[in-house]
Amino acid sequence: MKKIMILSSTYTGHGHASIAQALTEQLDAYEDVRYKVVDGFALIGKAGIRMSKLYGPITRNARELWKRGFALINQYPATLRESMAAMIHDKFLKALASFTPDLILTVHPFFNGSVLDILETYNLNIPVYALQADIINIHSAWCDTRAALTLCPTREAYDCSIRHGMPPEKLKICGFPTRAQFCDAARAADTPIYQGDRPVNCLLMSGGEGSGNLLAYSGALLQQVNCRLEIVCGRNKKLQEILGRELAHASDRITIHGFVENVHEIMLRSDLLIARGSPNTLMEAVVLGLPLIITGSLPGQEADNPAMMVAHNLGVICGSPESLPAVVNTLMDRDGKRLKEIRAAQREYRNLDNAKNIAALLYEAAVSTERELPSKRMIFLPPRLIARRSKR
Repeated sequence: MKKIMILSSTYTGHGHASIAQALTEQLDAYEDVRYKVVDGFALIGKAGIRMSKLYGPITRNARELWKRGFALINQYPATLRESMAAMIHDKFLKALASFTPDLILTVHPFFNGSVLDILETYNLNIPVYALQADIINIHSAWCDTRAALTLCPTREAYDCSIRHGMPPEKLKICGFPTRAQFCDAARAADTPIYQGDRPVNCLLMSGGEGSGNLLAYSGALLQQVNCRLEIVCGRNKKLQEILGRELAHASDRITIHGFVENVHEIMLRSDLLIARGSPNTLMEAVVLGLPLIITGSLPGQEADNPAMMVAHNLGVICGSPESLPAVVNTLMDRDGKRLKEIRAAQREYRNLDNAKNIAALLYEAAVSTERELPSKRMIFLPPRLIARRSKR
């Protein structure tokens, strides 16, 4: 029986959990595989979970702070790695003892080098694969040459990893893994493209944490575009309440959702998706052939996502709520010519088997092996500190 441990995160947005789910859905097809998804922040303890839950409030209300934090730890990845290794050390060893994986996959950068540090400390020969959760702005924490293989979802992610010093033989472009509900819906549904004979169905999304100026964007749409509007607020219940109150005058034209599990169904009945540049949301829309209007991005990790979408003709950028009606109308001009071009480019770009192919790669890489785990735990010291001591 092959055993694969996936280190993910539950509360830092919904992207890492979505990637883990996309892979485990495909690993279920293998009768001789067991997998375990572990929230890396839970390995720290209650403080780690509380720390991960700060992601939503910070990205909604302190974007400049997030930008500076991203840049700082991008500059000093060793400090991040060693700090995280010390914090997860005890519970990670317990997780290893209870599950004894043949392969570890990290889908969050904080648990990439930190896990490798711990394995190196105990001389544990368990291969570690890293699957990058971003599509172009790759954090240096993703790039550790000790990983057996680092999986890059795009050519742009691959190129960025090379710039971080990763050797090409340690990298593989794998495509972005998307959950089965989206891929299955894309195979089953051939939704007709908008023909201009009815109000345009717009979907406005803010990501799993409910960030973004949804009130201003929705107001501009409802005032100047002949549309029906669905809004997904994610986990931001306060935002959902505000929108319900402020947009009550247009209740016959709008539907407001909180966090939903069936977002693929809402996407399928939409002509346009208006969203910030979250990689999971963008790629899910591409899989479903849903033209994108990108309203911005989270500083740092998503900074170049909008430009990347435009470069592949997968969507267009809207710089402000005031300009949104003009952007929508441009897409609808000449019987939706630009809309059709974007949809055609999305179908050319997408690969509905990315998650399946990655799961197959993990299956082949996981070799069932008897491993002797450490009989006692030592006080964790970073490998580079151990190396310095040994030279004395």
